[in-house]
Amino acid sequence: MDRVVIIGSGAAGLSAAIRLAEENVPSFIVEEMPPWRAQSNMAEGGINAALDTMGQHDEPALHEEETYKAGRFLACREAVHRLTHSAPQIVNTLFAWGMSLNLNEDGTIQQRPFGGQTKKRTAFASASTGKQLMYTLAARARFFEAGRMIRHITGFRFLKLMTENGQAKGVLINELQKNRVSYIPASAVIIASGGLNGLFGNATGSVLNTGNVTASLFADGLPAANMEMIQYHPTTTRLHGKNMLITEAVRGEGGRLYVEQDGKKFYFMEVKYPALGNLMPRDVIAREEWQWIKQGIQPYLDMRDIPSEVSVHKLAGVLEACHDFLALDPLKEPIPVSPGIHYFMGGLYVDVNHRTPIANLYAAGEAACQYHGANRLGGNSLLGAMFGGRTAADSAMEDLSGQTSSFRPDEKIMTSAYWTKDKKEGLHIPVARKALNRILQKSLGIERDEKGLLLSLSEVQELRAAAGGLYDESATIDENDAFPKSLLLAEAILKSALNRKESRGAHTRSDYPDEQESYRKTTVAVYKNGGIHISLAAIEGNSDGY
Repeated sequence: MDRVVIIGSGAAGLSAAIRLAEENVPSFIVEEMPPWRAQSNMAEGGINAALDTMGQHDEPALHEEETYKAGRFLACREAVHRLTHSAPQIVNTLFAWGMSLNLNEDGTIQQRPFGGQTKKRTAFASASTGKQLMYTLAARARFFEAGRMIRHITGFRFLKLMTENGQAKGVLINELQKNRVSYIPASAVIIASGGLNGLFGNATGSVLNTGNVTASLFADGLPAANMEMIQYHPTTTRLHGKNMLITEAVRGEGGRLYVEQDGKKFYFMEVKYPALGNLMPRDVIAREEWQWIKQGIQPYLDMRDIPSEVSVHKLAGVLEACHDFLALDPLKEPIPVSPGIHYFMGGLYVDVNHRTPIANLYAAGEAACQYHGANRLGGNSLLGAMFGGRTAADSAMEDLSGQTSSFRPDEKIMTSAYWTKDKKEGLHIPVARKALNRILQKSLGIERDEKGLLLSLSEVQELRAAAGGLYDESATIDENDAFPKSLLLAEAILKSALNRKESRGAHTRSDYPDEQESYRKTTVAVYKNGGIHISLAAIEGNSDGY
């Protein structure tokens, strides 16, 4: 009998499991924590779909065009078309499943404006859309869990993909409580492990999204794409070593960005970009803020022009977070903001159907490179995760053989001694990871240049050399295995940024400030024969004349 293993229980992972269960295909979800701890819960502002409930004559074709344009024409146009034209059905299905959403007086789904979009297209549940979506998916999944079509393996981390003759056969996982390795055979494996927050440390997302799964697969030869495309959200605030997100919904409801000049408020986005103003795409606003920050001038987000009843009913989560963590009342004073790492447009290299180059292996959500190109539109992440998870599940079902693999790994690989052989104790992973965080934060910011990238590359290579042959006695098997692979992935990100000698979307090179048509291609990084190789590949499925 077929069995699909899913790594991760966020929006992409649960969506994949539900889609499989709808067709009576069982799945095992491997998760460190249960779904209510997944990063998808942290999405605040909304989910995009051209429902046209606000009387603005919105349509999926316009959603497609604005998604593609915001990504600076680096996304697969066919994939974007499928995503945006499926969006209304996805949101309506969530609503039918019982998802709480803000409604208009006539009972239709209310939508708010979001950055880079000319229509009110973002359906929302106040400022807790991710939580409501995850509640809904988890409830839907429980229906299938009762019939044992979906099973959760909680308290485990991915360790290694097992392959035979170029096909995925199963996964090694590590039980955290006992630090013990187990093997799960699989007919197919779907990676839905999220982004790379752990490489940088100061991201807005979950600290559980370490990037270790992507690093492990990359080290085993799976290509990664557009890894240089890292989105900085323009409205975050630094807090306890990471960044707290102030949702884009604040600007969607009328929040304004300004700096102080000569004792007066200067609304820099409204002056420079009068059409969309504070709702320009995120990469544009982040760059504009950075120009002020470089001069030592603090940007602020002002909610005081928003009617208080709107803030209380639609942005309650923002008010609570500012009260609890900043000791600040946004109804009376502005919020100091700065750009912070928020989303990784790059990820595992997949085709339009979410297949990877390894047979029976698929990837979806933030773990995959799909839909967003060089810059993601706010409101498209939950949509991309749900649609990507379902698409990966559909592809897996098309490829199923009818029986689970009989492949079994060598027993030696199941022992802890195997994972520390030829190594000696002496590494302290938390300290080494902090060093990696500092290196990447320094050179992969809003603006990059060759000098800074080369310096960081040499520092990562030195860290790799120093950590080589060592292990951390206090760390788990998966942590010890993943850290050197994380350094390898960090090197690939830096080399990808060096290779793209242009500025496009979230990738701004101060030494190459212009967008170049010759670079309207996918950056592909692959590790083979002991080295990292970077190339540019034609974008799949694009026949748009660009």
